[in-house]
Formats: sequence, structure tokens, C-alpha cells
Amino acid sequence: MTSERVPSSSKSINSPYSLQRGKACSNCRKRKIKCDGLRPTCTQCLKSARPGDACEYADSGRTRTQMLEDNISRLEARIRELEEPNDEDAVRLYAPYNISSQSSPNLMVPPSTASSIRSGSALSSPTDPQHSSNSPSISSSPGHSSTYSAVPEEPSSDVVQQLLTTFLPHALDMGFFLHVSRFKTSASLPLPLGHYSRPCAGLLSTVYLIGLHLTGDDNNQENVYLARALAHTANMLSSPHPQRIIHAIQAEVLLSVYFFRTGRILEGKYHMSAAVSLTLGAQLHKIRALPTGIDNSAGSPLQQISVAGPLLTPPNDQIEEGERINAFWMVYTLSNCWGVAVGTLSSAVFESHGSTIDTPWPLDMADYEQVMWNTPRESWTYGPDVASLYSSQELLPTDHQSVMTVQNFLRRVPSSSVKEFSTMAMFAKASILLDRAANLASFYRSDMGADEASRFGATFSSLENLINNFQSSLGFLPLNQHTFPYEFSTILTTHSLAYTATIQLHSVFINANSHSRSKALSAARACVSILRQVDMRRLSHINTVLSSCWTSVCQVLIDEIRRTRRIITATGGTRIASSSRLHPTRTGSWGLGDSGLQGTEEEMQLVELLEKVFATMAVFSIESPLIGYQLAKVQEAFHSI
Repeated sequence: MTSERVPSSSKSINSPYSLQRGKACSNCRKRKIKCDGLRPTCTQCLKSARPGDACEYADSGRTRTQMLEDNISRLEARIRELEEPNDEDAVRLYAPYNISSQSSPNLMVPPSTASSIRSGSALSSPTDPQHSSNSPSISSSPGHSSTYSAVPEEPSSDVVQQLLTTFLPHALDMGFFLHVSRFKTSASLPLPLGHYSRPCAGLLSTVYLIGLHLTGDDNNQENVYLARALAHTANMLSSPHPQRIIHAIQAEVLLSVYFFRTGRILEGKYHMSAAVSLTLGAQLHKIRALPTGIDNSAGSPLQQISVAGPLLTPPNDQIEEGERINAFWMVYTLSNCWGVAVGTLSSAVFESHGSTIDTPWPLDMADYEQVMWNTPRESWTYGPDVASLYSSQELLPTDHQSVMTVQNFLRRVPSSSVKEFSTMAMFAKASILLDRAANLASFYRSDMGADEASRFGATFSSLENLINNFQSSLGFLPLNQHTFPYEFSTILTTHSLAYTATIQLHSVFINANSHSRSKALSAARACVSILRQVDMRRLSHINTVLSSCWTSVCQVLIDEIRRTRRIITATGGTRIASSSRLHPTRTGSWGLGDSGLQGTEEEMQLVELLEKVFATMAVFSIESPLIGYQLAKVQEAFHSI
């Protein structure tokens, strides 16, 4: 059913494009273009249909964007209150959530080719229908009811164990940075929700939510679990729980990944921004920073974390300190990845106002454990005996320190880190390259002056060499599904990000420069080659960032198929019958097998590559509306050529 579009009451009949000042929709006002005031969607918004933009009018009440901006302001105020507890003007945080609608996602595609995906029709929301009008409204203030008021605060112990069993093997793919065995043990204690010996209620509720999401919501309970997770997370910073800061960061990361997976981009951005704010407020980007001033007093490495101020007490042991190091890098890495995928999330905030990232490269949790245990890593599932870990007070090696970690990586300065090729470190580095490549490509202008063009060219060449060197170092992170199954999806994502960085870097030159076109195409082929090496049937869940990498690969292949066809048409060449068709999958037929598709041998090879990516995305689109949405858009782009 289509909505009737009606004009604003303030619009003149004789002047259909003249509105009173301040009556335009928020999107047109932001873009500084004329608005005709038609509702529910004005003509300008209907034409542009840019992902993430909503046609909202101020006279209809507070817009969703305004509410989310206010929520961020409240969260920042709460952080300031924790830093300055005696501040009389401190703002008390309350549950800020009122989830009513979703936005459409941008795709991680080169800017020069994104228009072909958007052409033809307005982008529709990828959100599953169950997440739209039925989304819960939360109120945790005393005297107010909520959608989960009749539901127990925590599932039964049997359900909890089932949800943990589903979530924990895939926790790393969801952005989980805590020690898995410790978390599972404390979460399973027969103590009430909110007890200090257990994780914070907000974190537990969020883990239960994602566990249910991964299991499959057969009883339509996901909205109830979501409501509970949002309400508990909103109150985490007001809790006296000793781990409230780290657990709040973890909960915000998990919620952001959940919302991105389900195609709810605006909420995903909000929770990722909250995780970034908390991470910076806790000074996690300064853990174990090498001294740079004249005061080089040799203290305990744990004492050097005192820059975190009153928000964090010194960690109890190397596992807890490792969780804090990995917390920073997980937030930073996901901010890089999703910033490129959906826009507006910039990792530049981590290095604003002259600050630098001085936290050393992260280690895998098993590496933090090896301070005490020298048992082979292959023999561990999630870690050694938990009771023994609790009793340890040993510290990380004193030389596990750093200064200007990211800048030195970009400048190719050798790292002093104990192990800079860990799974987590390589994942972080790949995200940095992707972010820098996308940002550099966005700065290019055809009318650059000679000096500016020269500087751009030098930076471009340096970054291209760095990306090439990083791709060569991927041998330190082999694609072996059997050795480290817990980390494998992250390893797969790291490899894919490394090649997607090449695509992003060359994106603005693909259509005009044969070298860039060749580099992008080679990177796309490398990504498909990775898929062919992997038994995707062994992966029940993936890191959703992969789908945006695959979208970029599809667009490069589609553009190359289009170029090949144009050459054949222009030269009057002969096309041969296709021996390869895009086969139906479990989600239905591609619609290409009956099209009588013909082309050159080169074209058919490109179609076969595209077939592999389509089939892979189809498998995982069942669990993620975002992947399904992205698959539909690249299919549409292919059909349009």
C-alpha cells in the first residue's frame, strides 16, 4: 500500500515550492535545498533517497535524530560526572531509548561506483519487519511500566546456559573482548542479577539477546530481550559494580553489532559512538604508554595505567589488563570498519586535539594467559583453568609498551610490541588500512593544484605500498579452519579487509586509470579466492563486516563486466555462449540462469566469480537482514547492466 503524499498546510497554493521559513524537512534543511513540504516524504527526499537520511518535520514533534543527539549528550554528561563526582551541575543518566524506526544502510562500496547501486529506485530499509513497528519503548524510571515488566529479569538457568553455549563460540565475531572462560564462569554463578561476582546486568542481558538472535527467535521473544538489554545497559554507569566501565563498553559494542547485523543502522551508530565515548573517557588509548616526558620513574606497569584516573582502578592481573587493551582495540577496529561501511563513524576522534594512541597492539587472550602457562595454545578451547587464573597476580612483560602505535605503523616504524602479528593486532591493522584508504580516496579532486596533487600522489603511493606489504604479511595469519576455530572468522575478515583496502584506495581512479582498474580487479579476485579456500559450511555465523567487503567486490566485478560488454559492443566483437550460469540457492533463483546470458570468455570468468560471492552472501543473508539487503542491491545492479 502506498502512502498518500499531502502538502504542508503552510504552503502557498500558487507557489508549490515556497514554504515558510523553518518549515522544510530536516533532511532538506541540512542539505540546504528547496523542500516542497509533501508528506510523509517530500519530493527531494523521494528523489535522493540517501541511506541514513529521514524525511522528518520539526512540527511533527522531536525527530529521531534529535532524540539520539540528546541521548549522546546525556551519556557524555554522565562520563563528565564520573570524572568529576563533586560537580553540582552533573546530569543524571536515565534510560534514553525510544526505538521506533530504522534507517537504510550505506554500502561499503567505492564512491565512484556507489551510484549504480542506488540507481533505479529509492533505497528501502533492510530491517526485518519484526524490528519495525513492534520495537519496544523503554522506560526504566520508577513508576513507569515497560514492555518487559511481566517478564522475569533473567531467563531460567537452563535457558541461560543454552544462550551462553550459542553465543560464546562466536563471541569474537560479535565484538567480544573479555576473557571467555572467566565470563562464562561468573555468568553461571547461582547469584542474583547485578551481584558483584557476576557480570553487570546490562552486559548479561545483551549477551542473552545476541544468543537468542543467533539461535533463532522461534517464540518471538527477541523484542523482549532487546528491551531488557537496552534498559539495563542504560543504567550500567550508575551501578556500583566494580567492572561497570569495561562491561558498559562491552555491552555497547555488542548492541552496536547487533543493530548493524539487523540493518538498524542509526541505532548501531549510536551505540558504537557510546562505546567510543566510554573508551576515550576511560583513557584506554593510553594503557602502557611509553613515557615521553622527563619523568621516567620506573614503576609497576600497572601503576602506569593511572592516567585512567578515577574511572578505572588498577587491574588485578594480566588477564584483566589484557581485557582493557583488547577493549580499546576492538572499539577502534570496529569503528574503522563500520565507519567505512555506513559512514559518519570516524576513528579520527581517537586522535583529536593532538592526542595519540599509545596502547600497545593487542594480544590474543591465549597470549595473555601464557604469562603463566606455557602449554601449547592448540590445546586450549577458551583458556586454562579459571580458578588458577583468578589466583594469579603476575603481570605482562614490562616491554609490552608503546607510543604513537598507529602513527608508527603507518610510517613503518618497527614496533616494540611483544607480538604484533596476533589475530587481534592484524585485525586492527587491516581496519586502519581500510579506513585510511577510504579517507584518502574521498579527498581526491580533479582540480587539485600542482602542489596539492603532488602531496596526494606521495601519500597515495606510500599507503599503497603499506597495503601491499600488509597483504604479504598475511602469511602470519593462515586461513586454517581447524587450528583456531574460535578466531577463524576474524582471520577471514582480516584477509578480506586487506584486499578491500586496495579497492577503496583505487576506487576514484577505476574508470579512468588502467593501473587502478587492474589493482582493484586483482583485489576482488583475491577476495573470491579466499572464499574458495574456505569451507563456508563450517561457519554457522560470520563477522557481518564481511558482507560489506563482499559488496565492494561485487561492484568491482559488475563494473568490469559492464566495461567488457561495452568494448564488445563498440568493436563489433563476437560473443560466445555462456557455459556458466548463476545457479539458484537456498534463498531462490538468481533469475540469471534463464536469461540466455552470453559473453566473452573473460566475461564468463567474471560472472563465475560473481556467482561465488552471491552464493556466499545468500547463505548468511538468512541470519542477517543487512546481508540480505546488500545482496539484493548488488543483484539489482547486476541485472541493470
